[in-house]
Amino acid sequence: MIDTIEFIKTFVILLAIIDPIGNIPVIMALTENKSDDQYKKIILKVCCSVVILLALSFLFGRYFLVFFGIQMPAFELVGGVFLLYVAFTMLVNIKNSFLYPDDSEEKENIAFMPITFPLLVGPAAMSSVIIQSNKVMAWDTKLIFIGEFIVIGVLVGLALKLSKIIMNNLGKIGIKFITQTMGLLLGSLAIGLIANSLKLLLPGLS
Repeated sequence: MIDTIEFIKTFVILLAIIDPIGNIPVIMALTENKSDDQYKKIILKVCCSVVILLALSFLFGRYFLVFFGIQMPAFELVGGVFLLYVAFTMLVNIKNSFLYPDDSEEKENIAFMPITFPLLVGPAAMSSVIIQSNKVMAWDTKLIFIGEFIVIGVLVGLALKLSKIIMNNLGKIGIKFITQTMGLLLGSLAIGLIANSLKLLLPGLS
């Protein structure tokens, strides 16, 4: 039986990490020379890539850790640090320059890199779903979480499709406020994850 609280928590964390509204200015800058048809194709590719990357991380990420002998508490600690870093960049409104490809060929294939990875689904998002997958064993529950990823992909597509409207109505200040609010929430969750993993790795701290 699925834990509704965990389901909602995972959804909120992922949405905060991916931050489709906060990333609109960067995505618009990356696609400023694209035609409407090209932009629609990019949106479709991004939506599919987001769902596929999240689903693959959720289904197979745990086995990757087992193969390399990585303990889950240690991975949770690293994942918490990633989440904290993402929260920090959201709070101070930092967008790294490496997201802007210089090579002309890369500019023609920006749907997966850099828009899907690492802008939307980066190490923090992948770490988050891998950590969650360790708590889910039943396949019916796994399918529900994959359905959650599909909903997130749809929301990402909707945000990108309405990007101009969102920018015109919210403006940079409105988007910054939403991003920083989500960053504050994400940072709080990251601190909790780090604290719990440290207790497991270092029992003397508890």
